[in-house]
Amino acid sequence: MPKIVIAAFDGLQPSQVSPEFMPVVTALADNGVRFTHNHAVFPTVTRANSASLVTGVTPGKHGLTANKSVFHEYSSTEVVDALIPKLPEINNLTNGGLLFVPTLGELISKKNLMWVSVVGGTSGNAFVQHPNAAEHGDVVIHPEFTNPPEHHSIITNKFGAWPPKEAPASALVERTADVAIEYALSELNPDVLLVWFPEPDTSQHAYGIDSAEARQMYSLADSSLGRLLESISKNGEDPDVFVVSDHGYSTIDSVVDVDAELASAGFGPDQGERSVIAAENGGSILLYLPTDNDQLAIELVDWLDAQEWVGAIATDVPAVAKSKFASISDIGLDGPRSPDVIVAMRSVVTGQPAPLERSGAASAGVVGVGSHGGSSPAELHNTLIVSGPSFLTGIDSQIASGNIDVAPTVLEIFGIPVPSHMDGRTLSESLVERAAPVAPVSLNSSEPPPKIRTVTAGSATYLCEFG
Repeated sequence: MPKIVIAAFDGLQPSQVSPEFMPVVTALADNGVRFTHNHAVFPTVTRANSASLVTGVTPGKHGLTANKSVFHEYSSTEVVDALIPKLPEINNLTNGGLLFVPTLGELISKKNLMWVSVVGGTSGNAFVQHPNAAEHGDVVIHPEFTNPPEHHSIITNKFGAWPPKEAPASALVERTADVAIEYALSELNPDVLLVWFPEPDTSQHAYGIDSAEARQMYSLADSSLGRLLESISKNGEDPDVFVVSDHGYSTIDSVVDVDAELASAGFGPDQGERSVIAAENGGSILLYLPTDNDQLAIELVDWLDAQEWVGAIATDVPAVAKSKFASISDIGLDGPRSPDVIVAMRSVVTGQPAPLERSGAASAGVVGVGSHGGSSPAELHNTLIVSGPSFLTGIDSQIASGNIDVAPTVLEIFGIPVPSHMDGRTLSESLVERAAPVAPVSLNSSEPPPKIRTVTAGSATYLCEFG
């Protein structure tokens, strides 16, 4: 039985955790530690944050910079949607280097500990959690594939074909739990089990944030986690549990055809020396200039700065990297696969309480439903709850924390040294035997242009707002 369970609820916001709708998670919070100032990484998309959860670093450092991005070693002009089969192709091309730093699975395997993921979300989310699982004796399970591959047919023979991912994703939530309980636990017996439920994200994209459908789905995912924990308890085990989400949410108030807007201004992908490649990620856009063209960069940023749907811009292009714009390093995306220009789309305060406090522009979707990818506080603040024998009881911690802190804290529980390259910190204020004071929160803020708010706790810094 696992010593650690990581339960991810895709898109779950802290305000959605209540005794009425999520009694299992609420009980974990009441008997553990609820982090009230937790942060996703930017861009607030699933695959970038999934990779940060398992590596303890920001997207620029691990190299999976967004759901859609350019991998320069693969192609300088093709936008890759980070899914199967592209990710395995890039991992093979780079000799296992899809991610630039090791995952939790790799690190604990050196101590003969086993990692298993059961993921009901996208194939890219599953793959980035442990791209080299087979080489380390670990297992990643997803409806479309398993790593190593021999588990796929065993699972489909035992359970039947996986349900499709459709909104509401009730059948997929239940199957994810079934496979975790009846295969991952009973047959594989991992030391760390990560279970990723595709809700409420699926329903919030389709029906709106905290819609009736979304509430039904996060309640179902909550009861599914309860089934899993009950199964572990029947074996006399009491694991440490991390309840996490990958990002928050904003409501779409306008949809922008970014490609058409760029093309109308003369910034297209097929213009030779003047080509601009745009990777759209909901509330953010990553822009690449395949050729070293300073004049094009100046024209592009000047044009973007005048657009109503642009909230903030970051760039490190020397010709335009001036005080008016943020640096890419300021928002955690500097690295070998960094874009040349990053846009966070416009976001506004709605005057409504959480989880509906922000709305804004998005590059896809329908007005009135949920979106993310941007840099508003509503998208950057997400869920983290810990509970179990390693943790203190009944605490609401206001010390800043983030997705980057999960990996170092898991290592600390196992007594494995935390690598110096990790951006995250051990959540020492929550641990029973290793509880330690954390340096006071330091809030750093700059007013426009550009507006960036970060918060520091211990050795880690978290982005609170960029826009």
